[in-house]
Amino acid sequence: MEKRLHAFVRKHGDLGYTVSVLTHPHLAAFARDAASASADLGRVIARLLGRGELVHEDTFWPDLRLRRMELVVRAVQHARLLPVPMRFTVVTHGVEASADAGATAARKRKARAREPIIVRLPRLGLEGRLEDPADLDAYVEELVRHHLYMVPLARLTEVSYTGEETIEPLIVQARPPTRAKLEAAARQAETRAPMPPGLSEATRRLGDDARLGLLERAYQRDDEVAQLREAVTARRRASVLLIGPSGAGKTAIVHELVQRALEGPPASTLEVYTTNGSRIVAGMRYLGEWQGRVQRMIESLRTRRAVLHFESLPELLATGSSADGLDVARHLLPSIEAGDIVIIVEATAEDVARAERTHAAFVQVLRAVLVPPLPPDKAEQALVAATSRIGRARKVKFAAAAMLRARELTERFGSGVAMPGGALDLLRAAAHLDGRAGREVGPADVTRAFTLRTGYPREIIDPSVPLDPDAVLARLRGRVIGQDAAMTLLANLVITLKTGLADPARPLGSFLLLGPTGVGKTESALALAEYLFGDDKRLARLDMSEYAAPGSAVRLVSDVSGHDGVLARRVREQPFGIVLLDEIEKADGSVHDLLLQVLGEGRLTDATGRSVSFKNTVVLLTSNLGADSAGRSLGFGDSTRASMDRHYLSAAAAFFRPELLNRFDQIVPYSPLGAETVQLIARRALASALEREGLTRRGVSVDVDPAAVARLAAIGFDPRYGARPLKRAIEHWVIGPLARILAAGSPPRRLRLLATETGVELRV
Repeated sequence: MEKRLHAFVRKHGDLGYTVSVLTHPHLAAFARDAASASADLGRVIARLLGRGELVHEDTFWPDLRLRRMELVVRAVQHARLLPVPMRFTVVTHGVEASADAGATAARKRKARAREPIIVRLPRLGLEGRLEDPADLDAYVEELVRHHLYMVPLARLTEVSYTGEETIEPLIVQARPPTRAKLEAAARQAETRAPMPPGLSEATRRLGDDARLGLLERAYQRDDEVAQLREAVTARRRASVLLIGPSGAGKTAIVHELVQRALEGPPASTLEVYTTNGSRIVAGMRYLGEWQGRVQRMIESLRTRRAVLHFESLPELLATGSSADGLDVARHLLPSIEAGDIVIIVEATAEDVARAERTHAAFVQVLRAVLVPPLPPDKAEQALVAATSRIGRARKVKFAAAAMLRARELTERFGSGVAMPGGALDLLRAAAHLDGRAGREVGPADVTRAFTLRTGYPREIIDPSVPLDPDAVLARLRGRVIGQDAAMTLLANLVITLKTGLADPARPLGSFLLLGPTGVGKTESALALAEYLFGDDKRLARLDMSEYAAPGSAVRLVSDVSGHDGVLARRVREQPFGIVLLDEIEKADGSVHDLLLQVLGEGRLTDATGRSVSFKNTVVLLTSNLGADSAGRSLGFGDSTRASMDRHYLSAAAAFFRPELLNRFDQIVPYSPLGAETVQLIARRALASALEREGLTRRGVSVDVDPAAVARLAAIGFDPRYGARPLKRAIEHWVIGPLARILAAGSPPRRLRLLATETGVELRV
């Protein structure tokens, strides 16, 4: 049999593609390319069709249309409203397609009377119906503004446009289901009760997901599942707080509870609904709206004796908060205390400690069920069982060496993710790399999945691939010229990372880079980011002069609304990267105090107890201390390297507290630039400028005379600013004249750049 569906294809920059079924967004796949993701999704749908699922559901419309809309949405940041331009993909089908320009007004009116237009915004998960096509733009604008009304800026970032979005047809060939399976699916659909009023607005019934095979199983967690079941089904039911580290299996325990209830006798049926803060307040625009929705949820939960599940305690506590102090958690509290409703909430120990400061009464009314990390033997058994289930579903086999490799990488780079969750996520990603069924997933697949996730080159991660220290040093020296000693220290960091000898309780590396401006300190950070992570965009650069006011450190940790500050957010979103704190001497002393924890303990903790790990981050700080008093050595001076190193080290020792200096892995003095070094930099910068697209596309080449390079080096070097003025000199003396020649039309194919008494000039 053949089933036609519409697939929503979304590109995520250079990371890969997500392909999901337009009408069933929970059916989705991710891969490096869209074809692999579509093939993977097709296999899942084929299995569902073989069981009788989706067979009779409408999933394809020939008249479907796609369009783009751009809106300005207001977001909240630092207690201010910010206008944020956003782009949305809008999908319609129904009357609009048939009511084209050639249709008569009477036909359009007849079509409108027959059937409404279905409007979907797949990225936001919104769907609506519209009668008049002329109202489409206004209708979509209202849908979006209603859904994203005054949300935090971070929420807009989560749903922002990341790349190309298209709707593609997905044709799935499947073996027709047997009559028995069709009848079973029909009976299941009939017995599946419609979502009850009050809960249909913002929750999902986990029992429905379990019947479709979409829930996880919990292995080696019988005690925790039994504790949870006893709490929520006893005569005097209790709400539960599942406390455990990320990856320990808290969500899997909830899913296991639901699946065991379905597998048991009818009398054991347990209704569990899941939601989150965003779904509760979605579309709520006016005062009292979300409170009404929550109250309807409470009434339905009470009458059905159902259970409500939240995956995140911090998100629950932050939802609906306002100046009057009433939020969703406090709104639920009286009903929980009275035993009218039962909820299950997941949290880490850190989340609980933070919540006790702000919502002590709410935390105390919940019964704690601890979910500690599994001991190594049980974690291994759980991993084997879980991968066996994934393997059966995906028609692959996981080699024992692949599971060992996943455990090794998770333990080394896991950022606190407990077993087996971290290793299981990595194995699942490895299985996604190749859509072929029947293959074996080996350690090489796991390594590849990890390199795609983190950006690390294979020679650093894979123990079977040797790393040539000389090649690492040569690559760094090729980008940062004239700083051989500094590049040697950075190369040693790469080698230490390769061997696994870095301190696991601290950042991957912490360096203080000293020296005058324009000598390569920032370029060193870019070179290291490009080598370690394949992209110099993995460098997060913060100008410390912006944090000179007293108490500025709090802005790095958290903002006024309690969300992550700029430094905490950057590392939480991308833990594998480099942080560059530029001109650290200009920062307030509170920033230096904050760095004591970051460099010493590898984490950053805010005032409420929430922390972010820096254990997979390289922390680089730059300083110009001592540059003003270095004298002639800043230019083409004759001071020895050793004396200059001592000068900058002494300046740092006089300024920074000893306890901060002692936390750096290395303090790296940078040499002033000599005449030969400046010429090398000029030659490289000029070569890069002459490879720009405007020249290569026109087939124009420029022969550079060595004397012209020397002249540009002399013009573009300033002892106060190092080599940075070189770029301006090249733009003024070379790129500007070239642009005028090209703009005049019919440029010569070959030009020469020659030195003159006053500068350089281009000649045919």
